[in-house]
Amino acid sequence: MPPLRRIAAWAGGAAALIAIGVGTAALIRFPGDTPSGHRSLDAITVASAPTAVLPLSDPEILELLDRRPDYGPLTDPARRAGCLAGLGYPASTHVLGAREVTINGHPGVVLLLPGTPEGTIIALAVAPHCSSADTGLLADTTVRRP
Repeated sequence: MPPLRRIAAWAGGAAALIAIGVGTAALIRFPGDTPSGHRSLDAITVASAPTAVLPLSDPEILELLDRRPDYGPLTDPARRAGCLAGLGYPASTHVLGAREVTINGHPGVVLLLPGTPEGTIIALAVAPHCSSADTGLLADTTVRRP
């Protein structure tokens, strides 16, 4: 290797090592957050909606156990299974009852699921478009069976 190239290679390597050292020292000395030009998904925040209250009383929820489920837009079993999966339940979870509702002016479907501990029922109000990717959970409550 000619001497000039060897000197250039050494100078380039030394410059790279100096840049790494200065950069590391700067990060250690000034570890604060630095805004970047592009926003990442982690930096995006969404204001959460106020917690909605299920518009059914405990007795009204329990009455749904004695009626035929009205799934509304979630009548398709595959779509309902995807919704359950999105909510964290196995797709095979037996839905004990269902009814369409309106919560804060938004349409929804209440799904009644077996709760834990035994003897409780979980009532989940979800958006009509509920899927495994977006449940649109509107409200939830737990009711004890008499």
